[in-house]
Order: sequence, then C-alpha cells, then structure tokens
Amino acid sequence: MAKMPKGQSRSVPDPLAEQYDKMIEDASRQGFSGPDRRLDFSNRPRGDGALVKIGDDWYRSMDNGQAQVLVPVADPRFSPAELAQQQQGARRAMFDASYPFAGAASGVAALAHASPAARDLARVLGAAVDTTLSFGAPRRPPAPRAVRTQVVPPPQVRPSARFGELNAKGQATGMNATLTPPMLGAGTRASRSLIPPGWSGHGKDFNEARGHLLAAGLGGSGRDMRNIVTLTQDPVNTPWMRGFEQAVARRVRGGEVVEYSATPLYGDASRPSAVLLTAHGSTSGTSAKVISNQAGRRK
Repeated sequence: MAKMPKGQSRSVPDPLAEQYDKMIEDASRQGFSGPDRRLDFSNRPRGDGALVKIGDDWYRSMDNGQAQVLVPVADPRFSPAELAQQQQGARRAMFDASYPFAGAASGVAALAHASPAARDLARVLGAAVDTTLSFGAPRRPPAPRAVRTQVVPPPQVRPSARFGELNAKGQATGMNATLTPPMLGAGTRASRSLIPPGWSGHGKDFNEARGHLLAAGLGGSGRDMRNIVTLTQDPVNTPWMRGFEQAVARRVRGGEVVEYSATPLYGDASRPSAVLLTAHGSTSGTSAKVISNQAGRRK
C-alpha cells in the first residue's frame, strides 16, 4: 500500500486527552506530583481507516507509520475517536481509584458544575494531597502474625527384628532383621514349653529341634512362637543353617549392617519343607541359600 505523505497526521484528534496531558504537565511544573505513569493510556490506535470483516472477525485499516495495516477491533460500532474517549474515561477512573482525594476533589467539582478542565485540575490537586499524606503519615509496624502450632507426631522407631504373624495353622511365616554388632549374642535359647507345628514330641528321639528363624547368636528370641519352627536337628539346624548364620555374624562383626531374612516354605506337612535365608550387606552384597528340611529320623 502507498505510504501517507510526510507531515500528515496519523492519529485521531483527541482535544480532551491533549488538554488533560497539558494540565498534568503544568501542574508538575508547579511542584505537584503527577499521576502514576502506569496508568498512561496515551498509546492510542492511529489512523482512521475503513472496517474490514474477515470470517467472523472485524479489522480496521490503519497506518502504522510505514504502511496501512489491518488491526483487529473488538467492536466495529465505535470509531477510533470514540474508543480513545472511552480509554480516556478509563484512565480517569483508574487514576481516581489510585488517589482517593483525587476522586473526591473531582466529585466536588462536578457537583459545582465545573468545566471538564476544572474537574481535571481538581483531580490533580487531590492526587498531590494524597501523595503528601502518604509520605508524611507515620508508618505503623505490621501486626504480629499469629503463630500456628503444629503437633509433631513422635518418631516411629523401626524395630531391629520384624516378624510376620502366625498363619491360621499356627505356623511362623517369616522374619526380617537389620543386624548390627550390639545384636550379636543377645538372643535366647528356645523354650521347651513351645510346641511348634510338626513337633513329634521328643527332640532327641526324632532328631528334631525348635529352630530359630533369627538365630540366638544374631539376637533372636527363643520365647516367641513367630521365631520358632520344627527343624531336623542334624544336618538342617546344624551344620547347614548354623553355618550360614555364622557367616552373617562375621560380616556384622566386621562392621557391616546386614539386612537378614528367614522365610519358612511349607508343603502339605505342618513343619517347613525348606527355609530360605538371605543376607544383604552394606559392603559385601547379597548371599542367599535354600535349606531343605529333611524329615527327622529316630536315633
């Protein structure tokens, strides 16, 4: 498109806006504090071209200083001059909201049937009063915040040894423990009063033992049914199971923290058919062993 001739105005005349800007300029020279420039709406659309409709949207042909361009418009019923007047009104409303005395002074001037220019001057003088009061008034210290108290639950201490509960048949289901040096040798021997499932009635006659899932040498109790199963004494309880436990104890004694587990595996019998042992050390990795629990034999 052809450029506009140099020197030709590309903006819509807005006498009221120009008068308002000049009034603020004059007031500033006299020492009054002008409005917040964040409320500046002086960047008004330029040009006064024809409306164009593309699809469902309206555009106005305007000169951007280099060429005619199409600018979308929200409502084609208003001309650029009317839109500029609306923006000027919005600017005054925002100015009054920012400076209460400015709005009050403008309202008093309106009641006195003052001219628009006089109302604008009253508005600027009111803003100056607002600014003076805001700098001169003593600042109150902020009100102390109410401290919300929160009840912190007590820390839960994780037990060193964790046992599964007995199943419906009264059988021990397994054990996990975090082994550290203080636990070594802290356990107790199996109580003769405990009768684990599958017990034949006499350990020596039937080559049976009340076997610990967590050995007494690793800190296991011999008075907790969750830790006792019926094992063949020789060779299951010793040397097979005992040998694995002693190797774990050496790792713990050497400074490792070992996560240890013993899980009885049941078949059709009341006593375990095997026991799965695992040990995961903090430095030496994982070891595991399945120990078959052979049937007891009479001596």
